[in-house]
Order: sequence, then C-alpha cells, then structure tokens
Amino acid sequence: MHPTQQDGVGEINLERPSIVLSPMTATLPKTESMSAFEVDRFNRLAETWWDSAGVMWPLHKLNLLRVPFVAHAIKEHFGGMADRENSESQGLKGLTILDIGCGAGLLSEAMAAQGATVTGVDPAGRSIAIARQHAAASHLDIEYIEGSIEQVGARTFDVVLNMEVIEHVEDLEGFMRLCSQAVAPGGLEIVATLNRNLKSFLFAIIGAEYVLRWLPRGTHDWRKFVTPTELSVLLRKSNLEPLNSAGVAVNPLTRAYRVVEDLSVNYMIVAARHD
Repeated sequence: MHPTQQDGVGEINLERPSIVLSPMTATLPKTESMSAFEVDRFNRLAETWWDSAGVMWPLHKLNLLRVPFVAHAIKEHFGGMADRENSESQGLKGLTILDIGCGAGLLSEAMAAQGATVTGVDPAGRSIAIARQHAAASHLDIEYIEGSIEQVGARTFDVVLNMEVIEHVEDLEGFMRLCSQAVAPGGLEIVATLNRNLKSFLFAIIGAEYVLRWLPRGTHDWRKFVTPTELSVLLRKSNLEPLNSAGVAVNPLTRAYRVVEDLSVNYMIVAARHD
C-alpha cells in the first residue's frame, strides 16, 4: 500500500497548522527537538517504563507488534547479507541501529537481543538512567545517550528507528532532516506515528485519553499528528524513499494490537536511502 493513500476519513480535510515544508538547509537546528514540558513529563514517567501492568502498558502491548514488524522489515531489506542467515535470536547481527526517543529501552533491548549493535537516545535523563540499569541487568551491551538526535552528530547507522516520537517534537522538518542524515547509504528509517484526521482525534485523544483512560490526559497534542502524505514528503526531501506502510489497530476489549492496512490512526512507514 502506498503510504499516501489514507490521510483522511471521508471528505474531512484537516491540515496540520504547525508544519511548514520550507527548503532544506545544510545547517542544524540550534534548539533541541523536544520542548522542556515534554521532557519533564517523560522524566516523571521514567520509573514506570518497565511495568507492563502500569501506565506504560500500551507501549508493552505495542512492542509485541512493532518488534516483529521492524525485524521483518530490516531482514527483508538486508536479506542479501550473509549475517541475515543467522538464527532468529541473532538475526540482526552485524547491523547498527539508532533508536530515537528510546525511553527506558523497550525497543532497544529487543533489537539488541537479536544481535544488533544498538544506540538509544532520549532527552529524558531519568529514562536513560533506567535504560542503562535494565540493560545491565539483562546483560545487554547498549549505548545510551541522554539528549536528542542533535547529540548523535555525524554518526550514521544501518537502521534508524523513529517510533512514536515525531508527534512530540517542536520542529518537525528539522527533526526529520537530522534523523534522515543519520541513515547510512543503503540503510532504512522506520517511522511510527499518528495520522491527523477526525478519526484519530476521536480514537487517540477522546477515546484513549478521556473515555478509556489508557493514556494520561495531555499525552498527545492532536495538532502535532502527521499525515502519511506529509511524512512521505519529508522523507523524500531527505533522500529517503518510502517502501511500504502499515496501520496499527487495537482491540479495546483484549487490548491486543494488530497490523492492518488502514492508516487512519496509528501507522508505520519504512523508507530507504538510495544515495
């Protein structure tokens, strides 16, 4: 499915007021990607990251879906490499992965457990501290950096994971440019976020935060949600070509997540650098 096919629902056309697709420049943003308010909120949640029955349960459930999705996309893209013939437990051996907005390391640890060399970056210092402690207890060698994508510098990685992050950043275009610059030639960037339309407002804001109370109120700002078309444009402006996309749906009774074709609420896009 082409990632730009399902931006809206019905005849509704709701534009993201804060996105400006200006010409790219070679200079880096002078400010951090995430506001102090967002960083403080995630710092206050740091101790709850690894409690699968606590407030972070949606991420634990989501991880059960995104880990195989991400691993499959990576193995499919790098399938010609000999290292991809390893056992399932070491199927990502030989690859470098940057996990942007890694939190306390839920996805980072899953990638490292499959053999990848993982670097996680997050501006919430308390989350990074928890991530380091948990990785050590799990006997996983993961590099964690306190900061945002700006702190990664000129380093590049085979895979950049940009999962459930862009709906929280201030300068979307600048942030996406830096993320894309971290992708090595021939590498992948995998982005997961929320579409911006009436359905996503009803499901992700009203439903998840106010009715079901799965997330604390104020977790998301609907105005920062990004349509698949907008995201695809930003990726292409950074020399990344979207390869495929998938939606994510959740059963409100079982709380089980599944991959679907519908991109109208949560969705993921896999893009490759060809330069």
